[in-house]
Amino acid sequence: MIKKIILIALLAFPIISIAQSLNQTDNNGNKQGVWEKQYPNGKTRYKGTFKDNYPIGEMKRFHENGVLKAILLFSENGKKAKTSLYNESNQLTAKGNFINSKKDSIWNYFDKKGTVRASETYKQGVKQGESFIWFKNGQISEQISFEKGKKHGLWKRYFENGECYLEAMYENGMLNGGFQAHYPNGIIEFGGVYVNNQKVGKWEHYSEKGDLLFTVEYKNGIAINQEKLDQQQQMKLKQMEAQKDKLMNEDPERFKNDPDAFLRNQMRR
Repeated sequence: MIKKIILIALLAFPIISIAQSLNQTDNNGNKQGVWEKQYPNGKTRYKGTFKDNYPIGEMKRFHENGVLKAILLFSENGKKAKTSLYNESNQLTAKGNFINSKKDSIWNYFDKKGTVRASETYKQGVKQGESFIWFKNGQISEQISFEKGKKHGLWKRYFENGECYLEAMYENGMLNGGFQAHYPNGIIEFGGVYVNNQKVGKWEHYSEKGDLLFTVEYKNGIAINQEKLDQQQQMKLKQMEAQKDKLMNEDPERFKNDPDAFLRNQMRR
């Protein structure tokens, strides 16, 4: 009987020791050593190692259902973390770096097959540089540049056959300069000029054969000869305006946890 008690005590000792070594702080209240936290349902929320209140080495975070959510590889000072993000089906969705808890350098986003379908560049948590989106076949779908978090420079979107769908210029977050949209055969569908996000001057609309269909003249973003357009032309104009607004408001960041939803949305012209 005594031997059994001793054996049970010996087996329990490592478990007690491990439990006592978790979630420790020093005299200054700084986290030290291995930390592990749970959700209310008992599933692990995260597990990682801390030194002087900063995470170091590998940290794992989990979804509430217990599936891996993120793997973060921290530098010795805890400032930089190479990060891989996963959805609740344990599929890789994004990879990139955090520096001081902010996105930095290149972030890649993946579809369900593990293929890179979008890429963004960050500096101190703000978009800086070029962003790209690709079709499943590897052809580029969109490219756009950012300056201090605002769209700035060339913006191009493509059809899956590689032909240019639209081309425009941004300046400090607003459309400025020429704007052209094309048919899949490369013929211009419509085009004109933006000034501070507003259409100005004459905008020309063409058929797929390149024939001029009609012209709309704008002042401060408002069509001044719209009453001269027939019903069919007005309907086409409204559709184009709605499509333009939709394109301008799309942002990969809104879909960072579900790149496939983002990419499906991108394909709807």
